[in-house]
Amino acid sequence: MAPTKPSASSPAATYLAGYNILTAALRVFILLRTIQLWSSSGNAAVWNELHVFARWTETCTAIEIIHAATGLVRASPATTALQVAGRNTIVWAIARNYPEVAAGEWAYANMLATWNAADVVRYSYFAVERATGSVPDALLWLRYNMFIVLYPIGIFSEAWLVYKVIVPSQARNAAYQYLLWFGLAIYVPAFYILYGHMLAQRKKSSQKITRKSE
Repeated sequence: MAPTKPSASSPAATYLAGYNILTAALRVFILLRTIQLWSSSGNAAVWNELHVFARWTETCTAIEIIHAATGLVRASPATTALQVAGRNTIVWAIARNYPEVAAGEWAYANMLATWNAADVVRYSYFAVERATGSVPDALLWLRYNMFIVLYPIGIFSEAWLVYKVIVPSQARNAAYQYLLWFGLAIYVPAFYILYGHMLAQRKKSSQKITRKSE
């Protein structure tokens, strides 16, 4: 049985509203600062100022796996874990371990911009939904349409960083490059699963809007 959605006045809904408001605010900051630094000073400036903050922001999203696993939110624990693990692998195992690559590649700033543009909408959507029990049509449209463009761009940026780390990784550990190639190969089924999941959610959303307008 699917978990019951908390009422707007319940302690669970209050907690989730607060969590999503805070997270949306963090994402707004990262997005705006990334755009500002990238446009004025380039990718290296984005890395130098934001990499620690962005890394720990992503790390804290691990709590969302608990939200899903305990039924606090109506989300698949497996899908949530896949997304959280994917991003954290990039910020910890790739960007943190190879800062010269992350600081020198356009893909790092591009990745932060696309991740956080999507997340500003996503967390704002959940914050409004938990706080009020409903969501404006405009925010609903953004939630289920922006990812169509942003998600492939973000995935490509992640994969590009992994690819660019393969050569320098050979100097540290020759075997590590094979793990990186394996990681690149995993992007194909992972993209299929996550993108397909979001398209399915989009279809459900469209059906709700259609029924609402009838």
